[in-house]
Amino acid sequence: MKRNRKYVSWFTGIYAAVVIFTLGSLVILGFADSVFRTVVSMIALLIAETAVYAYSLFWLRTAGTVKRTPPVLLSGALIMAVYLAVVFFSTIVLDWMLALQPYWYAREQLIVLILSAIALGAIGLYGWNAGVQEQRTADASRSLRLHLMEITEIAAIARTWSNPGAEELNQLLKDLEEQFKYSDPVSDPAMYETEAVISRQISLLHDHVALLLVLQEPPADWKKETETLTESIASTLQRRNRDLRY
Repeated sequence: MKRNRKYVSWFTGIYAAVVIFTLGSLVILGFADSVFRTVVSMIALLIAETAVYAYSLFWLRTAGTVKRTPPVLLSGALIMAVYLAVVFFSTIVLDWMLALQPYWYAREQLIVLILSAIALGAIGLYGWNAGVQEQRTADASRSLRLHLMEITEIAAIARTWSNPGAEELNQLLKDLEEQFKYSDPVSDPAMYETEAVISRQISLLHDHVALLLVLQEPPADWKKETETLTESIASTLQRRNRDLRY
């Protein structure tokens, strides 16, 4: 954090120096030829320099929250560099050297600004969409891990059951656990309801196994009821996996 603040101070100082130099240079060298064209150059350069300064601060803030620099951030930096280079080239060549007609010169600088803004906006939109998709994928993976952890927890509880049917119960839960291990995470929002159904079914299974452990004598149909619960979870999971493929 302190390092970022130091960099912000450096960038701010450099930005202030560049702005002062730009204004001084244009006032001294520009007004002798065309006031209008000089004003256009001044505005174009100040906008470009301010945009680069703002993007630098954005880079510092973003770089501190991620482990590696995102490609979108690098693409934005490239666009800003090209934009700044084109503005400086236009100022030197079209304003000072060729003395282009003020109207056409102003139009060229405006086109450069608009195209650069569109390119940067497109990159930003792509980055936002990619970030949303990445977050959805992370949420989906976390949801699947939670399901598997809950099944594993139920299996651990079942292993403490001192009953002749404990081996059969453990086998049912082990088979169900295997199905979750080889399932894919859900990234389609339309299937989030299916994830909620699985969560409710797992909760019912958890309550059922917990009840078996506290009963001195389990019901005669406990195995059938357990099979019904595990099969319902497996059926929902299979439907979910099948829908993921299409």
